[in-house]
Amino acid sequence: MAPAHTFPVPAFARFRKHEHDGPHICAVLEGGFVEREKSGWRDVGPGSLRVSGAASHDIDFSPSGASCLVLETLDAEALPGSAQFIERHPRLERIVRSIARADRDTEPAAKVLFDDLTSELLAQIARMIDGKTGPPPSWLSQVRERIHEDFNVDSVESLASSAGVHRVHLARAFHEHYGVSVTRYLRSVRARRALSLITSTHFGLSYIAAESGYADQSHLTRDIRALTGRTPGAFRSMLHTFKTA
Repeated sequence: MAPAHTFPVPAFARFRKHEHDGPHICAVLEGGFVEREKSGWRDVGPGSLRVSGAASHDIDFSPSGASCLVLETLDAEALPGSAQFIERHPRLERIVRSIARADRDTEPAAKVLFDDLTSELLAQIARMIDGKTGPPPSWLSQVRERIHEDFNVDSVESLASSAGVHRVHLARAFHEHYGVSVTRYLRSVRARRALSLITSTHFGLSYIAAESGYADQSHLTRDIRALTGRTPGAFRSMLHTFKTA
C-alpha cells in the first residue's frame, strides 16, 4: 500500500526547494498553489494532480491556502520521471476523494479499498498521460458492477461470457482501467464484504465465509491474511476482546 497523507497548508505559505525522495502524486483537494517552471509559474488548482518522480521544486500557496493528498513511494515505472500536471477531471477527482476517505477510515475493509483505489488512480493517470481520456466501456463497467453485486462469481470466464467478450480481452481491459487483475479485484471485493461482517456482527466465521462467496472458512482466512496481514480471528479479537479467535 502506498503511504498517504492529507495535510492543510496555510494561506500564502511558500516552499523553497521542497523535496520528494521518490515517485509521488499530489492531488489538490481544496485551494491550490503555483509552481515555478522554466518559463514562469504554473497554476495548480482544485482537483488538479501533480505527478512526478523524485523532485525538488518551489511552490507558493494561494490566499486561501490548500488541502492536498500526497501518495508516496509508488511504483516508479507507473509514473513519469519529470513533473506532469493533469487538470481537474471528474473521474480522477472522484477516485482521489474516495482515497482520502478510505485513508481516514479505521475499519479493516478500508485498507483493502485504499489499495484498489490507488491502483485504479495509477492506471487512469497512465492512460491520460498516453492521451487516453475516455471512460471504461459500458460492458466493462457492468462487469465490475456484477463483481460487487454477485458474491458467487468465481471465474474470469463466467464474467467474460456474461459480457460477451473473450476472457483475454476482459483481463487486459480490466487491468488497463482499474490497475489490477480481475481475480485480484474479485478477492478484494469479497474480502471487504467479509471484513465488514466480521467487524460489525457476531456471526460465525463459517457463516460469513458463505455469505461473502468463499468456498469455506479456510478460504476466507487465507484471503484475508494475504490482503491484510491478519487473520479474520485476529480482527475479531481486536474488536471484541470478550471473544477468542
